[in-house]
Parts: sequence; C-alpha cells; structure tokens
Amino acid sequence: MKSKNKDARILIVDDQVANTALLENFLKINGYSNFKSTNDSREVANLVKSNQPDLVLLDIMMPFLSGIDIMNWLSEQKYLNTAMRVMVLTADVSQETLKGALKAGAHDILRKPFDFVEMELRISNLLQANEMIRELDDRSFQLANLVNEKTNELRQKNDELEQFIYVASHDTQEPLRMITGFLQLLEKKYNSQLDEKGKQYIHFAVDGAERMKTLITDMMEFSRAGRLSDEDFKEVDLNEVMNDVLLALKRMIDSSGAIIEVEKLPKVLGMDSPLKHVFQNLIHNSILYQPKGQKAVIRVRSNQNKRGENIISITDNGLGIDPKDQMKIFDVFTRLHLRDEYNGSGIGLSISKKILERLGGSISVNSELGKGAEFLVHFGRK
Repeated sequence: MKSKNKDARILIVDDQVANTALLENFLKINGYSNFKSTNDSREVANLVKSNQPDLVLLDIMMPFLSGIDIMNWLSEQKYLNTAMRVMVLTADVSQETLKGALKAGAHDILRKPFDFVEMELRISNLLQANEMIRELDDRSFQLANLVNEKTNELRQKNDELEQFIYVASHDTQEPLRMITGFLQLLEKKYNSQLDEKGKQYIHFAVDGAERMKTLITDMMEFSRAGRLSDEDFKEVDLNEVMNDVLLALKRMIDSSGAIIEVEKLPKVLGMDSPLKHVFQNLIHNSILYQPKGQKAVIRVRSNQNKRGENIISITDNGLGIDPKDQMKIFDVFTRLHLRDEYNGSGIGLSISKKILERLGGSISVNSELGKGAEFLVHFGRK
C-alpha cells in the first residue's frame, strides 16, 4: 500500500543543476512524484505561494538569496507556523552556519555529500511530523467548533432562562400587589373587630408579601444584569454615581447616623445605572450590617494597580465576614444572618458581581469577623 507521505509536495532549492538532478532522481527512486525544483532562489516565493509545499529541501549557500534569507521570508509570511517543514542541505558544517540555520527556522539539517539512506529516513520523519500536525490542527478545529456550538447553545439556554425569570418575576408582581392591597383594606375596614392576634396575623402576612416583593424585584435585577449590551458602554464619572447613591440612601444615612467619606473618584468605562446599583448595594450593606447601637463609618477610596486599572475600595467598621464565608456571599440567596436580625434577600451581592463581570470587572472582599470589611471593585476595561 502506498504511503500518503509519498504524495507530499516537495520543493528542491539549490543553485547547482547537478544537485537538483540528483535529488529529483533520489525522490523518484523512493516513490515520490509530486515535487518541483529551482536553481534560482528568486523563484522560491512564487513556487511556495503556488504549490504550498509540505517539505522544502533548501541549500544554504546560493547567489541572490541565501537559504537563511528564504527561511526568514517563510517565517515573515507565517509559512513556518504551518505544517511546512524545511530541511537545510549544506556543505558548510561550521557552528555559526548550523546555529544560523536552526535560528532561522530549519527543522532538520543534512550535510553534503548526502547519505541517501539517512536522507530517506529524515524526509520520512519530517513528513510524518507534518501529518501529525495536520491531524492535531484538524482535531483542534473540530474541538473549537464543538466548543463554539455548545457555547452558543448554553448562551441561548441562559438567555431563555433569564428571560423566563424576568417575565415570571414581572407577572408575579401584580397578584402580590393585590394580596397586599386586600390585606391592608381588611385591616382598615375591620380594624375595630380584630383582636391583637388578628392584627398580628395581618401584619405577618403583609410583611411576608413585602419581602416577597423585594425578592422578586431582586430576581428581576439579577436577570436584567445578564443582558447588558456592549453598545451601552460609555465613560462614567464615579463621582456623579456616588452622589446619586448617597442621595438615594439619604434617609437611611440620616436615621442611622452613618459617616461616609468619599475621596475623588475616577471616570471609568461602564454603564451609569448598573454601577449605581452596585455602589448603592455596597453602601447600603455597610450601613445595615453593624453591631447593635454602632454607627457606620464608611470610606470610599480609589487607586490603580500596576496595569493602570482602577480599583475602588469601600471599607467599613461593621460586623465583618468570616474568611470561610467570603466566597459564598456572592452566591445567589446566600445569607449569613437570620432574617429577624437583618433584612435582605441574599441576592444583592450576586447582582453586583454579575453586573461587574458583564462590565469586564470584578468584585472581592477582605474581612475578618468583628473587624469590618473592605470590598474591592475592580474595573478591567479602559
């Protein structure tokens, strides 16, 4: 059975007619038929472009263009990044020549005069290496296509899930408002006929409905965070973002007596509204998660890492977070405290993490129990 290596495209480049004739005869005897040769190194570029050889048998010492010049051109044209192999043929066995050939990209070097048994073995090895490279390239291509296909399927399923969560959350709001409204009407109309137990039951039901409303709203925000569009990216002044956040939280800040210090902040590439959500959630949590009777002291600072990327730190004097829980707090529905102690749905930090990742950034925390927390908002895009 004829080896498919015998069908390989081979280009012989040697300025001596006798050498090219010798090599052509050698190839014929060994079953190779798909070869071309030239004695003019200036023709190599056209021959390579038109024939795309699998193997180049290349003399080093030639007029016009040397073998080194030709390999440099092959490298510039990215041919040496493919399965093309180059065997250098040379009578000059000095260390300088050998090192120069290898540095230029030669895959093998054979000294003149040739040992034809050795030459056949080396050519066969180079061509087998070609086949292995092509098979790996084919498999890599197939794997890349499979990964892209599965990624697209996963993206589609994720989009469908996010859309379902958004629609379901939105449609659940109306009956929930109806339940809350009728409970409040019931309390108002029959207040004189209700004993303390009855009023307490209505209070529990309304409170539960309000918590459900908060949970549904957070689920909608979590769903919406995954559908941010690159077209909406713009330069955002974080000083303006923080001013809006502090205004939105003014009642909570005033009632709690929280002290908030904000340094001058940079402009970043992002989206205004999602970033307000992130910083409002972080400031809100810093005020909320405080030991009983303690006033929050919060500092917002800006610095840059070695790559010049902006990092905003929010530090507080709150309850702190056990190191073993610091990764869990960014998971959906994760709560570290009882609902009776501190309100919250357990989604806020998950939404913040999802928003920042969609914006090309990240969020992390440094903390110890009883020693407050430092949240780091990292902006990866410039």
